[in-house]
Amino acid sequence: MRRNEGFSLIELVIAISLASFVLVGVATIASQMARSQIDGIRSGTATGWSLVSYMSMAKEIEDANVLAFPIANGAAADSLIVCKNWSRVVGGKLDTNAPGLVSVIQYCVDPTAPVAPETGFKLRRYANIGAGVVCPDPGVPVACSGAPTGTWTETGVVGFRLEKLTGFPNMFTRDNSIGGVRLRYAIGRQTPTANDPNPKSTPFDIAIAMQKQYNNPLD
Repeated sequence: MRRNEGFSLIELVIAISLASFVLVGVATIASQMARSQIDGIRSGTATGWSLVSYMSMAKEIEDANVLAFPIANGAAADSLIVCKNWSRVVGGKLDTNAPGLVSVIQYCVDPTAPVAPETGFKLRRYANIGAGVVCPDPGVPVACSGAPTGTWTETGVVGFRLEKLTGFPNMFTRDNSIGGVRLRYAIGRQTPTANDPNPKSTPFDIAIAMQKQYNNPLD
């Protein structure tokens, strides 16, 4: 008499257990790959937008005439104030306050803690433009995390997911040797965490020289 062939209950349990381990492993690998791809896209987007913003900010700093803050050579801060179109020569005379031409621009690091899952700081831009505007001497930064006072107007966030470059407590440093300022920051995360053991970041250590002008008493 021929015996019916088949699997025993123990064999089925073993097979199901092994298949479960394989499926869990595949799902874990797929999840890690998807998370890595999403993080890469977010990091690339943040880097791209911050690079575009940096080029605009660098151009604005280069075109400025006065570095009103930080004041002392070598002083570092998380706020930067520059003045554009200040002390123009008009009709052969020095015009120290050309109405409607002077603009005061501030870049500052927002100290507000980011909302998860975002990390890092935001870099905000403020402007004070119009008739009667003067270059502050010395420049006094407005509160970066709060509503600007007076005629200051926030024009938006120009950088996000920023960290202060490792070894430097502030983002902006006045450097009279180049007639301008140094920017030190990183886009992304510089230090590993339990959830992100392999962080990605793009460091920046940049020197920006500004325009020199005729008979500038402020800089």
